[in-house]
Amino acid sequence: MSNKNQHLSPEDAQIIKNQAFSDTLPGTLLKDFQALLDFIGSDGIEVTKTTQHIGMKYLFELNERMTRPVETELKRPQQKAFPNLHGLYLLLRVSGLARLVKDKNKTLLKLDPDVLASWQQLNAVERYFSLLFCWIVRGDEEILGESRSWNNQSFRRCLEVYQSTKPSGSKEHGSRGYMMALYFVSLHNVALMALFGFLIRTKFNPGGSLEGVELSDFGRALLAYFDTATELYMDENDYELSDGFYDFCAKDLMPLFPDWQNRLLIKEREVLTEGYSVIAVKVRDAVRKLAVPHDAVLHDFAMSILDAFNFDDDHLYEFVYKNELGLIERVTERVAHSFADDGDYWADDMTLGEMPIHEGMTFVFHYDFGDDWRFECQIESLIKEAGKYTEPKVIEKKGRAPKQYYY
Repeated sequence: MSNKNQHLSPEDAQIIKNQAFSDTLPGTLLKDFQALLDFIGSDGIEVTKTTQHIGMKYLFELNERMTRPVETELKRPQQKAFPNLHGLYLLLRVSGLARLVKDKNKTLLKLDPDVLASWQQLNAVERYFSLLFCWIVRGDEEILGESRSWNNQSFRRCLEVYQSTKPSGSKEHGSRGYMMALYFVSLHNVALMALFGFLIRTKFNPGGSLEGVELSDFGRALLAYFDTATELYMDENDYELSDGFYDFCAKDLMPLFPDWQNRLLIKEREVLTEGYSVIAVKVRDAVRKLAVPHDAVLHDFAMSILDAFNFDDDHLYEFVYKNELGLIERVTERVAHSFADDGDYWADDMTLGEMPIHEGMTFVFHYDFGDDWRFECQIESLIKEAGKYTEPKVIEKKGRAPKQYYY
């Protein structure tokens, strides 16, 4: 078998080509992922307030719907007590199939109808590789509540273990070393590798121990390939995969599967240039509702917040929010004051409509890093049509604004 790019050995290419795909092959990924989608349904399910994970009241039933339910002795478990569900939740978010939506005093995990329609049009091999590349490229564990760091990419954490235990001789020796090293990787990553069919005979015992773990030939072949591919496309400065990674890999892998023609819809960030949003800004017990045009630069919005609460504007600030579903490498984005040392974007160059805004979205206006004022902002309504507001304006006040200084 020839391979023009020479990044996939003939032996590994044949192993990958011979792999069958279905709801339960090479792992139970597609069956269990579909069970999660069906459970969420059209109404969505409630998530926890702090971690925004699947609500406790659903976990036991969802676990029983999995092909291999995880045993737990906990009476009130959190999502991470079920490694399979924890890993599938990560895929659900980074694929764009579900998003968090504010609904009054609770937050729901709801399916995106456009992305779901795309999913329903895909066959098994297309679904498998769509989820695989979402995991590889966008699997930032900040979505799971981990702190923002340079090494939060779920798949690459697994791949680094593989890189450190690559066999120098026999495949069996490398597999044993890899399995030993997997004990130092979070259990949800082990669960994902089993779901994707990289591992076989994996069992999670109560308390989190592993049993019967073995690397599959298919898993070894794909890991060897992605070992090379990620090295070629890794940005050494940002530790992120650069543009073109999917196209590069697809050029190697798609010829092995004639049925692989399409991929899951990846929604681009919508930029709003017309209309306005009504944003409730709260600090302590005081609330100010502002109507903010979508073409207003964020610096003007920041000044309007400070003016609404009678604060001076002598300090630096930043807007902090989660981007749309983790579809960009970093989940948390920061729009900083133009005089700040660092930021993902700058407030005098970015408009409100360039943020990934939607009704119910919450974000923070962080002002004066010394006194650490945090204004909680929520978009209560979003009007896309041309509106009557040409600049940010306070339209409602509730509660007395706190004093900025105590002296």
